[in-house]
Amino acid sequence: MRIAVKRPNGSVLVEAEIYRDWCPLNYEIISAILPAKARAYTLDSYAVYFTLGIRVLLEKPYESAKPGDVLVIPYTNSIAVVLEPVEKLRFKSTLIGRTVGGFETLRGIRKGEPVIIDRVMRGRAGGAAPWERRR
Repeated sequence: MRIAVKRPNGSVLVEAEIYRDWCPLNYEIISAILPAKARAYTLDSYAVYFTLGIRVLLEKPYESAKPGDVLVIPYTNSIAVVLEPVEKLRFKSTLIGRTVGGFETLRGIRKGEPVIIDRVMRGRAGGAAPWERRR
């Protein structure tokens, strides 16, 4: 499933693909709450995490990470995007996906900034969805 982290005005900060096979329980937990309001925070400058307001679980422990990895962090009940390579993660985490495209806009995010995490609707390149078109 492709998700996007957006500012409240709709501008997309980052898109990511999350995979059910990599993290099945958390995939179901996250997909059930979308769209979700969250807050953004930095994690030791190597990641930005987004609080979800729900409990997430440690499934397959993931100890080191590379830029673009998307993690679930049970300690902070959040989903995170890794910005810098890290050999030993500060908190126990599970890899759930990878970013799609760039994530440089996350470097300028403010502590506590509100964001919305939602599914990316596919097939909308041609404009409005059929049910949104005027007749």
